[in-house]
This record gives sequence, structure tokens and C-alpha cells, in this order.
Amino acid sequence: MAEHSSKQKLHSFSKDERLCNFTLKKILFNQGEQFGEYPFRVYWKVINPNLEEVFFRESLVSFLGDKEIRNDFLKTQNPSFPFKKIPANAVFKSPAKCLTGVSSKVHKSAVQRNKIKRLIKEGYRNNKQTFYSFLNERNCLCIIGFIYTAKTLMPLRDLEAKIVVSLQKIVEKISEQQGTCE
Repeated sequence: MAEHSSKQKLHSFSKDERLCNFTLKKILFNQGEQFGEYPFRVYWKVINPNLEEVFFRESLVSFLGDKEIRNDFLKTQNPSFPFKKIPANAVFKSPAKCLTGVSSKVHKSAVQRNKIKRLIKEGYRNNKQTFYSFLNERNCLCIIGFIYTAKTLMPLRDLEAKIVVSLQKIVEKISEQQGTCE
């Protein structure tokens, strides 16, 4: 589950909170849900806390044959352990991992794209506490992607307001779908 060390600060946005793993990104964009909240297209997905099932599902199917995959087997053994390990950038040390993106077709300048991404990260960093407390109460792990779609640059104050609304929508949808995430 998400580990909270004494060194981790609530008002930071560390490397562990960024979505860097390619497999998790693929899961987010292929299997995740999405909604639009101008100026963002927000992708999100609740992840199974058992990361072995997420990363090694194909090898488990070939290992078990046509049998149905059993959760108790996954908890006791990883059949591909000596050869495959869960990547270090996929381990959740906080309840959520976040990705930011800006289209290079809309914003040609890399300087402008990087500025927009910095503003999005700052807005997320300032407003993640209630979202994290909700996820910790429910024992959930979540991956989120904020894709900036507007053609003009919005001020930080407006971006923060939209990020707060987006996080509240995710909280509402998670609470509608299930009681707990396990």
C-alpha cells in the first residue's frame, strides 16, 4: 500500500508522485476513464494494490494455462520472480501518481509547454491533501493524467480552481463506483 515516510512532505510533489512508468501510462490511457474540465482532459484510473497482477498478468496466464487466475496464488507467489520484478518507478509511495501533458501541436514553444506543466504541477501540489486523505481512507491507489487542451495560457489561480474541481469529480466517481478500493 502507499507508504508515508516521515521525510515525505504533504506540500511537495516528489518524483514518487509522478507517473513515469510506461505500463501504468498505457493502463491509464487505454483502460482509464476520462472527462473534460476546461482547460483539461482528465484521465484517471483506480489501480489494484497488488501490482504483480497488473504487471505480470500475461505471464501468469501462460504459467497457469487456461485456469482462472486466483488471487490467493498471486499473493503467495510470483511465477516470474527471478526474471521479472516490479519496476522501482511503479511502486506507490503515495496514494496517487500524476501525469501532466501539453500538446506540441497547440503550443509550439517548449518554453511555453514547460511553463504550463509547471503551473499544473504547482496547482496539483497545492490542492492534493484532501484527495490524498480520501484515497487513504478508502485504501485506494489512483493514477491521474491532466492534459492541457486550451490554446491560451491561463493564470495559476484559474488552473488551481479547475484542478480542485477535477479532483472533486474523481472523488465523486470513486465513491459512486465502490465503497472501498480493495
